Amino acid sequence: MLNSEEAYALAKWIQNWKKTYKENPKLNECITWFEWRYKDKKISESEKSSIETILKYHSEE
Repeated sequence: MLNSEEAYALAKWIQNWKKTYKENPKLNECITWFEWRYKDKKISESEKSSIETILKYHSEE
């Protein structure tokens, strides 16, 4: 599960992506960013699910 700092950083990155590219990032782009940002962390299936949920939430804005 993502902690609040990770979730906030991801949400902010998604918003910046949308401002730059005028479209939502894909799930694999979010996962790639997350892996880059948190290099020492292995992403679990639960975290992938959390990333997908955050992306869906911010895609509706």
